[in-house]
Amino acid sequence: MTMILEAANKYYSKLHSDLHAIKDYIKHNPGIFLTVLYLLGSFSGVVYLATLLNKFSINAFHHIELSDFLLALVTNPILVIMYTIFLSVVVIGYNWELKRIPDPKKPTLWKKIYHGSTYPIYLLNPSYFLFTVIFLVLCSFSAELAHNHSKSIQDKKTQSYSLSLNDPIQQKKAILLTDVQIVTSTSRNLFIYDNKQEKLLIIPQNNIAAVVPTIKDKNPEKAKAATKKTIKETKKS
Repeated sequence: MTMILEAANKYYSKLHSDLHAIKDYIKHNPGIFLTVLYLLGSFSGVVYLATLLNKFSINAFHHIELSDFLLALVTNPILVIMYTIFLSVVVIGYNWELKRIPDPKKPTLWKKIYHGSTYPIYLLNPSYFLFTVIFLVLCSFSAELAHNHSKSIQDKKTQSYSLSLNDPIQQKKAILLTDVQIVTSTSRNLFIYDNKQEKLLIIPQNNIAAVVPTIKDKNPEKAKAATKKTIKETKKS
């Protein structure tokens, strides 16, 4: 058991040293640090986008550009909140752990149980392990969020819209699409789920005249007429 505590002491001491070095680097290079954080967040946004579209059998990488990668995080408020909370938890968690650097000369039952169960971790490089865990957890969170969003869309639980087009699409001759849900969007396309056909449609951004939330009403004909009126007013403005 003394060997395990010694390994834990060495692990946390190395981590403590590495984090202080990183803190010093951030202090002198804040711009680089913020850029790395943003790119990491953008990557998690791309994972979200790719997973979401994959649920509808669409390869996201055939439809995204560099601008979509750079804006993948900030265009999704939920991802921003998740990313911020996750990083805060990581900082708090490791600050707490660093205060608990075990002393091999003072073994306790709790230390033996805790550090004995996590012993394999102490054989790894602490900084590499930390960054790998952060990366994998971010990707997992993004993928799970996308999975839940796609399920809500397929169950028709998200806000529905009416879409007015400049030109009719090939699948339909009409320029008004009703009862659709917005899946996501890129700089070039809007991805919508047609509730009637139960399939995903890809509409070029330059073909969209107006997007209006469907007005919920007990009288379907009245609601449809109100939606069309709103679209006409939007197009006029």
